[in-house]
Amino acid sequence: MQSPLLSGLPFALYCLLTLSGCSIAMALNGHPEPNFEAFEVGSTRKQAEIQLGTPISSKVLDDGKKEDTYKYEMGNSPNGGRATLYFYYDLVTIGLAEPIFSLIEVFQGHDEETQLVYGADDRIVEIKGFVPPPPSPELKAAQEAQGEYAKARPASNTDQPGSAPTVPSQ
Repeated sequence: MQSPLLSGLPFALYCLLTLSGCSIAMALNGHPEPNFEAFEVGSTRKQAEIQLGTPISSKVLDDGKKEDTYKYEMGNSPNGGRATLYFYYDLVTIGLAEPIFSLIEVFQGHDEETQLVYGADDRIVEIKGFVPPPPSPELKAAQEAQGEYAKARPASNTDQPGSAPTVPSQ
């Protein structure tokens, strides 16, 4: 007679193999966040809808303006680095950490809404609701330093597309 532990082993291995890689796929298939710098008051409807998608609701206001509500997901952009990390941890833990990583991915991100008020000419008059906070001074300083580093870095022939590195002659 076979022990109950051994009879459940094939099922456990099957579950482990089928669930393995789920978090990796989920990390690679998120929803990109809208770029709020791509539109502002005075921008056209098309510029806003390229970033936010189609509105979930619209209503006409008293003064002939139109308010559209957009819903989108923040914090769940596709992330190759996160997927790579999950892959390596899956290798190290033989897939045992996969259920934890899958749960992390399921709860990744949150929904937000923004209302845009358009004038009669279909240009943005007002932005209400969620607007991301401006970048911190530290982030701005880091981006500027990165830009300065890229300018100051000497160009080598390996930086040019299609060029092969040169080997010094002896």
